[in-house]
Amino acid sequence: MNPELLPFRVLVAFGSGWLVVAAVTSIADAYGAGRAGFVGGLPSTGAVSLLLIGGTQSLTAAIQATTLLPLSFAVAFAFLLFYAIPRRVQFGRRILGAFAIWLLGSTIVVVFAPNNFMISLAAGVAMSSTIYFVHGRIGFKDVQRIPTRFSVGRTIWRGALGGCGVAGVVTISALSGPLVAGVFAGVPVIWSSSFYVTKRTHGEEFSRSLTRSFIRTGILTIIPYSVAVRYFFSAAGVWYGTLFAYIVIIPLAWLAWTLTRAGRTMAEPSATPAHQSDLTTS
Repeated sequence: MNPELLPFRVLVAFGSGWLVVAAVTSIADAYGAGRAGFVGGLPSTGAVSLLLIGGTQSLTAAIQATTLLPLSFAVAFAFLLFYAIPRRVQFGRRILGAFAIWLLGSTIVVVFAPNNFMISLAAGVAMSSTIYFVHGRIGFKDVQRIPTRFSVGRTIWRGALGGCGVAGVVTISALSGPLVAGVFAGVPVIWSSSFYVTKRTHGEEFSRSLTRSFIRTGILTIIPYSVAVRYFFSAAGVWYGTLFAYIVIIPLAWLAWTLTRAGRTMAEPSATPAHQSDLTTS
């Protein structure tokens, strides 16, 4: 890769991460966990990573990076599962435990997974389906959002969390090979940033409830996106391939949207003072 293009990649990655986390957390404030989880579950980090690999390295590198994408996102779904499972665990221990599972799974994928897209796809679908079934057995409360007032400063601060995370992922991807870059495209930085923000604003049970829509939308859109983008990269190039892949998943995204239930606003606005300032006072 041309080293002169690295700052451009990092800047684009920061902007995309900022936009997604700001959108997810603002929608959570306005509509609840369901709609926010839908937005956060759509292809974002992985799509941007592949686009930048293809745009700044080569089309061949971008196609190669899709090889382990289904399996890497299945590991990311395992991160969501292990974040959701503990009931009475502090946020720090919860998120660190989930990241430890992700790191272990990703290491296994990088070291042992065969360089074969069909095997990666089959294993990713099987693993994701199992995770979805197990996650569905977890009892979640119908957690309502706490009303908050919109703040530009808070939105900027929130988005910066995701932006810095995605920029870091893209930097690591740029310094590694395409296969490793494909695995790091599944790093759950958007999800973990959203958990942190919503936990501070709406409580830990609310942040746990985000995992339902993240997993549902991710399985319905991200894995099909990885199949479509691999094909369209070869047929139409990086830019049109990305566009066509997004078009292909529109019906699946619509299905995920219809399955998502908007959160309800709590009746007592007096319950909000401790949360309204969340990141503005950090």
